[in-house]
Amino acid sequence: MTTTNVGTKTRICISNGWNLVINGESLVSERPQAWDNGPVYVSLWRHVKDWGYQGLNCQLVMPLSGQLLEANLTQNEVDLIDHVWSRYGNYSAKQLSDMTHEPETPWTTAYVKWGRNTELHDDEIAEHYLKLGSGLITNR
Repeated sequence: MTTTNVGTKTRICISNGWNLVINGESLVSERPQAWDNGPVYVSLWRHVKDWGYQGLNCQLVMPLSGQLLEANLTQNEVDLIDHVWSRYGNYSAKQLSDMTHEPETPWTTAYVKWGRNTELHDDEIAEHYLKLGSGLITNR
C-alpha cells in the first residue's frame, strides 16, 4: 500500500486515537493541533517540511545520515498500527481528512470552539474513539 504525506499524518492521528482507547496511552509525545485540513503533529509536519521523506510509504529519515527513523513501539502498539493501516489504508488523504472534519470529532470540537491551531486533548480524542468503537457514532 502506498500513501501520501497527508494520508500518513492522518493515519498517525487515527492510530493514536485508537491506542488511547485500547492501550491507555498516547503513541505520540505531543498533542496534535487543529489545522485547517485536519489534525497535525507540528514536529512531524516540520520534519517533513524541512527534510522531506522517502519511499512510497512516506518514510521519515534522519536529516544528515539518511537513516530511517524508527519508533520504539511495543508489540501491542505495532499490532494496533497494523490494524489501523489495514482498516484505513484504502482511504485517500481527502477521505481521511473528511473523516476528521465530521461533526463531534476532536478536530471539529477544537477548531470550531477554540479556533485554528488549538491543541486536541487526549481525553476528547479517547472519548471519540471509544464512541466510534462502541458504535455510538459511525465513520464511513
